[in-house]
Amino acid sequence: MAKGLWVVLNVDNVDKSVEFYKGLGLKAGTESQEGLSWGTVFTSSPDAGLILWNKNVVAPGQPEDTRAWLSGELGKGVVVALGVPNAVKLWEKAEAARITIDQPLRAQEWGGHEFTFVDPDGYLVNVTDKFPGAPPKRSAKKATKRLAKKAKAATRKVARKAKRR
Repeated sequence: MAKGLWVVLNVDNVDKSVEFYKGLGLKAGTESQEGLSWGTVFTSSPDAGLILWNKNVVAPGQPEDTRAWLSGELGKGVVVALGVPNAVKLWEKAEAARITIDQPLRAQEWGGHEFTFVDPDGYLVNVTDKFPGAPPKRSAKKATKRLAKKAKAATRKVARKAKRR
């Protein structure tokens, strides 16, 4: 099973983009390695988020089509869906920061709230606090109790069948 999901956004200015996402209250920063630097934006999971890459920099050893990928000639039509603990809170920060809103805050049919904004490089980012079909969050303790209860019921059922024979 895969662990984590990182979406790479090719941006004009990594520092500007990092500050933009920080302004929304998201954990964002820069990292560097071997002379290359990039931005990161974490969602509510440490295993998922955005990588903000300077679209004018091709890392050494990249395939020939990398320039087309960085410029946006490849991979157009992407909307980034960003899951957060509280979309209403992020909406309030977005409004206060006067960012460009594509779709205003609205209640979702499946519960929770969502809205869509445009980041400094023109990417559409849909913010939601509940994805359709996502299982409800349960604590490990509750899940363990629930499984133990099911196992106990199954054991009783098998015992009753054995008695009947």
